[in-house]
Amino acid sequence: SRKPSQPVRNGGHSASSAPQYTATGELKLPEDFETWVFVGANLGLEYREGDAPESNTDPPQEGHLQKANFHNVYINPEAFEHFTRTGKFPEQTMLVLDVYQAAAGEPRKIVSRGLFPGQRKEIAVAVKNSRRPDGSQTDWAYYDFPPGQKTARAFPDKACYDCHLQHADRDNVWTQFYPTLRDKRPAGDKSPDK
Repeated sequence: SRKPSQPVRNGGHSASSAPQYTATGELKLPEDFETWVFVGANLGLEYREGDAPESNTDPPQEGHLQKANFHNVYINPEAFEHFTRTGKFPEQTMLVLDVYQAAAGEPRKIVSRGLFPGQRKEIAVAVKNSRRPDGSQTDWAYYDFPPGQKTARAFPDKACYDCHLQHADRDNVWTQFYPTLRDKRPAGDKSPDK
């Protein structure tokens, strides 16, 4: 029988999407994130480096996009449900950025134009956990999983946390880029975005 604290998904199978860690504090890659809530995608978004001036805002050229990455973003179902009710990301929120190299054409040559997600390049994960096993005092941690890697250490806060804190619209999350989060705020939520 199912314990009341366990969410039920996938046709009644019990599953938990809370972050799991190794004995040394490394995050384990969530195995089923593709079944989580898809919150958005982008092609070719890149961070500016440090205090670099704003780059040209003209639409990217096709050559740029062919060298770009597709980012598919997922959130664990429990966190999504909480966010849609409260406008806040709860403890144990996990956001997964599944990164693919943009590919053009295909072996059968049926497609004349356009890009699609080709080979997976990496998986990045953001976790909200005020009791982080690495001892950091920040509530969000960021991890990178190259292909084949199943565990990862959190980046130093200066590498990711500080930028997210300064530029993300809501609680260190880039909700401005994810329509499913941007448009699912609870009725009456007047809390400001940055």
